[in-house]
Amino acid sequence: MIEEIQTRQTEIVHQFMNLVANNRLSHAYLFTGEAGAGQLEVAELVAMRLFCKNVQNNLPCGKCPECLRILNQEHPDVVMAKPEGLSIKVDQIRFIKSEFSKSAVEGQQKVFIIEAADKMTIGAANSLLKFIEEPAGSVVTFLISPERQLVLPTIVSRTQVVEFNAVANNLLTEKLTELGVAPSQQPLLLSLTNDLQQIKEWNKDDWFTKIVSQIIKWDEYLIAGNPQAFSQIQMKIMPLVTNREQQRLVLQLIVALWQETLLVKYGQVDVKEIKFQGAKQQLTQATSMSTEQLLLGLKKILNMKSMVDVNVSFQNMLESTTLSILAIFE
Repeated sequence: MIEEIQTRQTEIVHQFMNLVANNRLSHAYLFTGEAGAGQLEVAELVAMRLFCKNVQNNLPCGKCPECLRILNQEHPDVVMAKPEGLSIKVDQIRFIKSEFSKSAVEGQQKVFIIEAADKMTIGAANSLLKFIEEPAGSVVTFLISPERQLVLPTIVSRTQVVEFNAVANNLLTEKLTELGVAPSQQPLLLSLTNDLQQIKEWNKDDWFTKIVSQIIKWDEYLIAGNPQAFSQIQMKIMPLVTNREQQRLVLQLIVALWQETLLVKYGQVDVKEIKFQGAKQQLTQATSMSTEQLLLGLKKILNMKSMVDVNVSFQNMLESTTLSILAIFE
């Protein structure tokens, strides 16, 4: 982990290790940048550097009990929070506030790491202002968000903002190859996220390959006007989709597939270079479809994105959209 984040964000790592060594850490930082740029890893690295008992070359060892507890999110003085579902819940904020009010358990230092800080409600964010601005004791807080504009301005003004640059594509492809990801899948994965940890999760038990395969089959039935597209949802897709995050990814994949279909139709991408390698046949067939059909279908698919975060059955939404698109291709 240490070597990897050093490679991805060399300057930021060097800067923060020196800040710790010289006892010049600020009380609060806002880390911004796209997912996968290493914001969480740098925050954890700083925490490890603060608590490590075997610092080497101004870096934590990554192997001592202190470092391992932080990596396993088991250290009592390193408090971590991230959204449960769509937002950071009231109970989570209450817990964070209570921890801000307590002294460190095993020393003088406490570290707070709040992922997706933009997912806090205005009320929740405001309730943390005092604790972030005037922490009790030696406390450093790391807030993580894709963009500073998404975070309450009063929070931003009380932090030092650190912008993380995107990781170079060649480094990401090297890491994906090390993870055993097939070269044919890498462009599609990297079009969805640069977060290697997220990609690892998607690839557990070959889940990503399976869901992409079933979406491509559904799309094949769909553009052929084959009613099997409807049963494909219940029989093949839904058994693979077990949570809200997977639902969102399925929609991302469907939208990306249809966008690529349009690119192929208008000659903006060669079929040999498509991200959905298993969909070459139907993407080639798409060139014979009318623009009106494709745009109507894409419009109905995009409508699903606005419905996924409300209390609508995901399966019902997919099925009703499928029936609507089948009617277009009749």
